[in-house]
Amino acid sequence: AATAILPSLVTGQWHYWIYTALTFLVISCPCALVLSVPLSFFAGIGAASKQGILFKGGIAMEQMKHIKAVVFDKTGTITKGNFVVHQVLPADNRSADDVLCLCASAEQASNHPIARSVVAQACEQGLRLTEPSAMEEIAGQGLKARVGSHDVLCGNRQLLDGQHIALPAMDKVEYGSELYVAVDGAYAGRLVISDTIKDDAVDAIQAISRMGITTAMLTGDSQQAADYIASKTGIDDVRAKLLPQDKVNQMDVLRQQYGPVLFVGDGINDAPALTRADIGIAMGAMGSDAAIEAADVVLMDDKPSNIAVAIKIARHTIAIARQNVWFAIGVKVAVLLLATVGLGNMWMAVMADVGVTVAAVLNAMRSYLKANAF
Repeated sequence: AATAILPSLVTGQWHYWIYTALTFLVISCPCALVLSVPLSFFAGIGAASKQGILFKGGIAMEQMKHIKAVVFDKTGTITKGNFVVHQVLPADNRSADDVLCLCASAEQASNHPIARSVVAQACEQGLRLTEPSAMEEIAGQGLKARVGSHDVLCGNRQLLDGQHIALPAMDKVEYGSELYVAVDGAYAGRLVISDTIKDDAVDAIQAISRMGITTAMLTGDSQQAADYIASKTGIDDVRAKLLPQDKVNQMDVLRQQYGPVLFVGDGINDAPALTRADIGIAMGAMGSDAAIEAADVVLMDDKPSNIAVAIKIARHTIAIARQNVWFAIGVKVAVLLLATVGLGNMWMAVMADVGVTVAAVLNAMRSYLKANAF
């Protein structure tokens, strides 16, 4: 209105300045920005979902571009979670079958992958299990149960130390989780349980490292077991013997050390860390509902290699969106300046509006086509 009226009152050139004002009005229409930026995100999210990567929104995609460290949970994320009992090492006064039977009986009511593997091994050996009359799980440590006339403890070393149960001197295992068993307040033996690394875990870690991103692993396992996995996969930073609350605290430490962090997990215990991280990724196929709910991104096929794909798609999508913003603003400003000095006309205004919109939309489609190639 000011462009149409004020100069006309001075110069009397009403036709010229009304025409110029209408040109300004057409140029300033934000169609290119309103359409192209959301379409860039829709294209990226669509391409990712086609590969089994579900972004819960554009904000998650935008934040992922700035990630400096990818932090993994171990069990079910880097490893398959198909635990197998490799050794039963009983105390001097007990047999291997006795220790396995008592431990499996106590673990029957637990849904933890290690518990299921112990029960499966006992059943495979034909051992007769007793249903526990009472059972209490202790987060991050194990459980205690009443099996027949015995009080049974099954868990990590912290559980037995907390119950003031003396442990004899014992050799360390090369790899695997040690499940300690105590019966009626006395050490009964231990089970060595190991997991297998996922087929694409090594390639996933290498792909992330090539992008200049630090990799780290947080686990409740022993330092020796964690170092073994790190040596096989190439993970940069390993932190072991962590309870669920310790993992949450470590997220802040890692953020201060490296910058924005992405956490990848699958279990109920990982939900707090997924929430605390700048971006949380949950394994959707075998992951818990709590982890999926807390995460910003879900991998439907549980493949660690898709983490690098998700980061690449996010980076490419944000780059396309920025291209569209700068292209739209740049063309509009240029035509506005031309119109101001009398060199612009209506067809240039239409091209700066509709033409730029079409070009930006086509560029947004390129986000989908390129993302499918990752």
